[in-house]
Amino acid sequence: MSGAIMIRKNICFSNDIIEEAKKIKKELNVNFSDIVREATKEYLEKIKMEMLKKALIEQCKDTAKLNLEICNDFKYIDGEQEQ
Repeated sequence: MSGAIMIRKNICFSNDIIEEAKKIKKELNVNFSDIVREATKEYLEKIKMEMLKKALIEQCKDTAKLNLEICNDFKYIDGEQEQ
């Protein structure tokens, strides 16, 4: 991570996660910190996308309610124009 300020954190992992990471570490020739950083980055992106989707769904629901209210406000107008 060029130019980024690094902060050290202590994290506890179960043995099965450590063993899986060791296998990947050897196969990809990367260090454990790189694996954890990349996994965390991907997880945070996933969470942000889920939050964005929820916000968009709520916004669509609000817009649908508003559209329905507007339609109800104007439902008798067409009948008034015909003569």
